[in-house]
Amino acid sequence: MSHFPVNWTGGTTSLYRRNLIKGAVALPFLYGLTPLARATDPLLRYDIASVQGQAMLAIYADAVTRMKALGDANPMSWLWQWYEHFVDGTTTKSNELTRIFGTTTSATRTLANDTWNTCQSHSGQDANHFLPWHRLFIYYFERIIQQVSGRMDFTLPYWDYTSSDVTKRGILPAQFCMPSDPLFGSLYRAERTSLANSGLPIQKNQPGDQMDISAAMATPNYSTVDTVQGFCRAIDSGIHGRIHVLVGNAKGMGAVPYAARDPLFWVHHSNIDRMWASWNNNGGINPSTATWAAHSFTFADVNGVRVKKPLSSVFDMSTLGYGYDTYIPAPTAATKASATATQAFATASASAVRSQRVAKAATGANLGAGSVNVTLVRVDGAPQANMLGLDASHPERRAYLVLKDLHTWVQPEVLFHLYLGPGNSSAAPGSHNYVGSINFFDAEFHDHGGGAMDEALGENFYSFDVTPLLRHLANAGAHSSNSLRLTLVPGGRPSQGASPLVASIELFIR
Repeated sequence: MSHFPVNWTGGTTSLYRRNLIKGAVALPFLYGLTPLARATDPLLRYDIASVQGQAMLAIYADAVTRMKALGDANPMSWLWQWYEHFVDGTTTKSNELTRIFGTTTSATRTLANDTWNTCQSHSGQDANHFLPWHRLFIYYFERIIQQVSGRMDFTLPYWDYTSSDVTKRGILPAQFCMPSDPLFGSLYRAERTSLANSGLPIQKNQPGDQMDISAAMATPNYSTVDTVQGFCRAIDSGIHGRIHVLVGNAKGMGAVPYAARDPLFWVHHSNIDRMWASWNNNGGINPSTATWAAHSFTFADVNGVRVKKPLSSVFDMSTLGYGYDTYIPAPTAATKASATATQAFATASASAVRSQRVAKAATGANLGAGSVNVTLVRVDGAPQANMLGLDASHPERRAYLVLKDLHTWVQPEVLFHLYLGPGNSSAAPGSHNYVGSINFFDAEFHDHGGGAMDEALGENFYSFDVTPLLRHLANAGAHSSNSLRLTLVPGGRPSQGASPLVASIELFIR
């Protein structure tokens, strides 16, 4: 329950003049003080745009300032929390451990070694780790904010960028764009896109609806089944990565080593966690008995207390003592029915029938500032049809465009948009053949300081159900039985030196 007046307006000057919140006069933010007791009743995380969310944002902004003032060796400092995600990309974990702690072994140095650079998932890590690792990460961060602020009723608000309200959809909360404000200036970072820091929709000028999550929310399975993305990977590679790229550049939210330095990161991930909670509320089931779910990670709790938790321990959000003020409704019947039919077929046949590859690009796609066309050619054994990818004998089969093995040396700082059409067509890309977008947020090599794993980039798997698109093209009279043309178009000017690559492009049916 909020302790703030319902008529609180979020006025910056008056709030600051009243020392923010009356309970924050003497804040126990120094490392080593007795931790405060967390509220016993379940706490609610609020939409930043709500009255309660605005009050929580004020507490957050003040706590960010206080955390930045703590020494780098303090587990409750801003730098430490940033580094649990990934250390500054201009240096290495090893160098930072030596800079901050020297070479002498200590409990705090060991804790830093065990917690820094543990962000999941990229560089070949299990894609299923993404949601539970970040739930643990922001949970302990929230506890630290409570301790630093002295407000045990604090909850991390969420940025509802997928809201149907056009005044909120894809628009940064105003408090993150006030560099000179005495309170909210702590939330500003210059390493953002001009759209982001100008208070304009970050998806402006992009084709399609980059804030749409309906297909991901309708996905029945948590984990990927063969060529069909599961919910976790769909959120991770989809809306999660798109927000990072559309908000920040390669020295900010747009790159893994710098992302958690931006205070916006945390309210972004609060919303990602809300999506997962909503998916569960709508009937999605977490794979609690999966082998990967037993994997444990170490975090720094209040006052640097070491905690080690298995990922499965946070599948039930209620055990952590928090919830959300609102949840994302279940997808519409049409979207849900389509996704359920698609993945129910995939799940039922997973043990007996693998996806059938029907087309493959001879080479990958080296992307740059211009459009790139790739031809997918029919492979032997593919069903004969007027439109490659359809199977008239088994109309229940779905067609999936699968892109794997993405890599970039530096972040291109843009999305890339996909358009699919007949192989013999010269028509310009448009809404009639738009597939979706990809991003390279998790496709950049990062040195974890952990040996052989750092050589792995992972497959960075994308899968798009293109069945409706192929049917639409066929119904419109298009014929292309032996090839399809995929066009990849940058959603802006890529940064120099990025050289993003999609190494594998294939079409499957199942």
